Amino acid sequence: MSSAVPPSIGGIGSTQLKLRASPSFDPLKANFGPEEYFLFSRFDGAATLRDVLLESGLAIDKAIAIVVTLRSYGALMLPGETTAPVRVQAPAIPVAPRAMTPSPFRSASGSAPPAAAAPSGPILDLALSNPSPEELHALSEDNVLSDQVRRRILAMARLLDQRDPYVLLGVPNGADKQTLKRAYFKLSKEIHPDRFYGKQLGMFAERLSTVFEALSRAYEGLTSPSKVAAAAKAPVAETAQSPQEYAAELFERACHQEVGGDHLGAMKLFSAAVRIDPQTKYLRRSASCALAAGQPRTALDHAKKAQTNSPSDPSLARLLAAAFRGCGKLADAEEVLVMAMALKTENDMLSNELRNDLAEVRRLLNS
Repeated sequence: MSSAVPPSIGGIGSTQLKLRASPSFDPLKANFGPEEYFLFSRFDGAATLRDVLLESGLAIDKAIAIVVTLRSYGALMLPGETTAPVRVQAPAIPVAPRAMTPSPFRSASGSAPPAAAAPSGPILDLALSNPSPEELHALSEDNVLSDQVRRRILAMARLLDQRDPYVLLGVPNGADKQTLKRAYFKLSKEIHPDRFYGKQLGMFAERLSTVFEALSRAYEGLTSPSKVAAAAKAPVAETAQSPQEYAAELFERACHQEVGGDHLGAMKLFSAAVRIDPQTKYLRRSASCALAAGQPRTALDHAKKAQTNSPSDPSLARLLAAAFRGCGKLADAEEVLVMAMALKTENDMLSNELRNDLAEVRRLLNS
């Protein structure tokens, strides 16, 4: 199985192309699994196909196969296209015949559905009746989230104490797997943390991660064969994790994947951990893993943050210099190493490594 991204993909073209998701394609009507849906959501017209493949955390061959399938369904558009050519009809999700049920979500300004057609599932209060001062502050904060997304996150956060997976997903008790899947994918499309990577979320950053983690647990608990019976009988019993606890769990999982040789998969988990809790230990390990995964830009971003957290740590300065080298910025690497040499350290081995690194960088600069 290949781990390198090819320069081009048959039927699509160069992996340097910036594909985007087709606005007319409805993933909820396609029989997509979580991996297909995740990749589909990453194509925004800004990232290259190569970057999406590398950052997916999937094996390259598998990610390419999924992209080719998405393209064949008409889900992806090439630069300059106004519509994506469809070569294969996307399979619709089979749904057993049943009485039509209105959406369980009430809009912030809309009225309730007629009593005769009232849904049996819970209604998400997007109007945020009786808002707390903190919720009002969150709604007025300056960040990239739309008002609808803010309201959905806050409304879902209100439901976390109920520990009821059906309520959190917004579906009736006992809903079938297809209904659960549609509800989960619809919510994921709007509030998946990866959709807002690197963007200013303000006080919603922790809320978003906490709500999405709870949503994912609810979906897994109701659809996993080993858990569905227990979940159907009682609310979710586990105590909700704090963002810091969730970050620690992600970090531990990432370490295991890194030790197992899956650097791309580990990097994805490390990145998720530092988005939630950017402590130095997480940033250091994430930057190191990103270098091993061939992702110097991610390594540079995390190494800069780690070095800012601990500016007097020469080992972090050495890591930052390595990230600069990986990005081809040799002059910056030299400057960082010179500054690192001036920092106090009793570690003779580290001092020798810094000198050797500096000598190598200067050799490359003069070559």
